[in-house]
Order: sequence, then structure tokens, then C-alpha cells
Amino acid sequence: MRPLSPVAPRVRRSLASLASLAGRLGPDGVRFYRFGSAAPHWPLAPAGADLDIGSELPAASPEIQLGLRHEILKGIEALPTVRPVDLVDFATVTPDFLRHSGARLLPLPDDYA
Repeated sequence: MRPLSPVAPRVRRSLASLASLAGRLGPDGVRFYRFGSAAPHWPLAPAGADLDIGSELPAASPEIQLGLRHEILKGIEALPTVRPVDLVDFATVTPDFLRHSGARLLPLPDDYA
């Protein structure tokens, strides 16, 4: 196993800012998940590992869903990290993927200390 290194607090803060999407939509808002190699060690990640982030959108009109996807992509693209980020729409994956992904709800807001 590769050594673990902290995910930078500024990256975690940027991920947490995506929580504003959930806050605007209430309790059934956007949910974000971490999965892959960083999930079991968060807020640490294997050195050089990518960040795997899943999103799950609430039931909404196609226009609202399109707007949410656009905001999520802008937020992910703006992350201040050199680590690659894989964004997966959890509404499009198979139940088998979900079972084997090790997905865990991303704590938003996160603890930055």
C-alpha cells in the first residue's frame, strides 16, 4: 500500500462548499459520496491517488437537474488540487458498482483541523 498523505484542507473546504447545493434543496438535496482508494482513509489518501467523488441528485425537473450538474462540475473543476478527480453520477451506476465501490457519504461540511 502506498503511504497516506492528507487531503489538503483547502480541497476539503472546496468540497464542503458544494454542500450549499444540498442546503438550497432541503433534506432531499444533492448528496456527495467519496469512494475508491481514499474513502476508507479520509481525510487521508494514498500518495498520488485520485479523488473519487459520487453525486446523487434529488428528483427534480430536467432543467433543475441540468443546472445542478453544471454547478457540481464547476465546483469539481475548481478544486485546488493536482490530484485527478473522478466524478460519478450515482444515478447511472449499477447496484453491483454501488456494493463494491466502498462508497461513504462525504461529510459536508468537513472537519478541517
